[in-house]
Amino acid sequence: MSIFSRKRKNGLNEDLPFTISEETISYLMPVEQKPKTREEQVIDEKNFDVAFMAALGFTDGNVTFEQALQIPAVAASIDFISSICARVPVKLYEENGSDTNELTDDGRVSLLNGDTGDLLNAYQMKKAWVRDYFDGRGYIYINQRRNRVESLHYVEKAQISVSRYTNPIFKDADIHVAGSRYYPWEFLRLCRNTKDGVTGESITDSSSLILSLYYETMKFERRLMNKGGNKKGFLTSEKKIGDEALSKMRETWHNVFDTNSESMMVLNSGIKFQEASATSTELQLNENKETNSNDILLLFLLSAKALQGASDDEIVSAVKTACIPIIEQMEAAYNSGLLLESEKKTKYFSCDTSKLERGDILKRYQAYEIALKSHFMQPDEVRYEEDKKPLGLNWIELGLDSVLFNPETKEIYTPNTNQSAVMEQRDKDDYIQDPETGRMQGRTPSGTGENDLTDGSESGKISPTGKNMFKVNGFRNKQKLKNHWENGRTHKDEFIEDGIKTAEEYEKAGMNLVQSKVGGDILGHADGRGNIIRYDRKKNYFAKGNPEKGLTTFMKPKIGEMYYQIQREEDLAHGGKA
Repeated sequence: MSIFSRKRKNGLNEDLPFTISEETISYLMPVEQKPKTREEQVIDEKNFDVAFMAALGFTDGNVTFEQALQIPAVAASIDFISSICARVPVKLYEENGSDTNELTDDGRVSLLNGDTGDLLNAYQMKKAWVRDYFDGRGYIYINQRRNRVESLHYVEKAQISVSRYTNPIFKDADIHVAGSRYYPWEFLRLCRNTKDGVTGESITDSSSLILSLYYETMKFERRLMNKGGNKKGFLTSEKKIGDEALSKMRETWHNVFDTNSESMMVLNSGIKFQEASATSTELQLNENKETNSNDILLLFLLSAKALQGASDDEIVSAVKTACIPIIEQMEAAYNSGLLLESEKKTKYFSCDTSKLERGDILKRYQAYEIALKSHFMQPDEVRYEEDKKPLGLNWIELGLDSVLFNPETKEIYTPNTNQSAVMEQRDKDDYIQDPETGRMQGRTPSGTGENDLTDGSESGKISPTGKNMFKVNGFRNKQKLKNHWENGRTHKDEFIEDGIKTAEEYEKAGMNLVQSKVGGDILGHADGRGNIIRYDRKKNYFAKGNPEKGLTTFMKPKIGEMYYQIQREEDLAHGGKA
């Protein structure tokens, strides 16, 4: 009912001018709304803290997302993360059995990496999308015609409202933009801490206390600057102050706290100034700000060093902890919104984060050096990892001292001599010991390669651990000595550093070791074919020979004692003794 109709009920004439006197207003106004005269406000101990905080200008309200962006740590963190996520290239792959192929000519890839069909390019679109993620949710509209994606359009969060259905199991919602209704599948949705897939939790809601504390601290500092650094507080009087004196005091007080004024204020007897705030030094604002700033960075899983670019390791660590989880959510949104149901079985979008996780160039190149020396990467593979054009070097690099072993077939291949052998086979002229007579023969009667080796206490028998005298003092012939010393092998280079400079010295050292008795630093055994094996763990010398054939191997294994232990285990498993 209008006021006019109510007046008619009270007996007012409808044709008379509509006027209300001050008395009528006073009569109609509720008692609690009548103007009040000024009253003294008494502050006791119970509400002093509230008054004190109010005097400082602090409130307990939450900050908005825009206010949170005024905090340097928040603005820097969101800019860092959104920039990283926006610049990561998006690729489309298709699985075909065991093969996975990259699809470079698909139009959706161009929309996600270049021209979106909108005023914003792909970088700007994704950066704004991730920024809105920290405010709870980000949306990108998929402009689709039939089954073809024509363009992508970022939509500001403020322009979107969501109507959720009440069913807590089968979740559904309507999305409204500028008065039009849309379905959730028409958008790429990036929601933070979401429970329904269409809405999320803003950083200002989940961490309101620390953000509001820092924001209020900034406001307090600004007020200090505006007040010229003057302290805030209360004026206390032992006597009641009249209205005229109070008005004059307010005016003078305002002039004192005006930064552009050089006024002063003299307090009469009985009036005292009660300080209500401390200086910035006393409150240790700088230290508090630094601590609070670091706490805010932890909300984003970042550190101050990462934002300051202290080292590549810090940046890589920040990318892994702060950016990769969001990038994975972006991938899930691409796969959910941009792929047809028939494509989801074989195709998927993936963000290429390899460049982000590379680390500094020195560490990468040192890793490549190890890979090349160990022969499990080739030059063109390294160039591919560094986005360089391949040189067409389609071969596997092997050292001249390399020996290839196939654990399934037991086949050993030596590229240097182009010879192959099987570990459990032997040549027809190999000398082994007859298990019945104990004499060295070309092969055992059974042909199994097994024999009875003794400790050398009987004549004609060899000792796996004792001293053995060889009939052939050295290699079988000069050519074999030359092959082991300098013809393509590296044994010469191995022993020169130990003072062994000639082939004769090399041969003599090998014979001394292979004929020696096991004990101390000398390890040894005999294999199933009558060969004596000795290893000097102090010098890293490995020697192998047969009393009837002479010295067959003398070298310094690259892997040290492990090489001997592998040989020992293999030999003992095939008839050898220790």
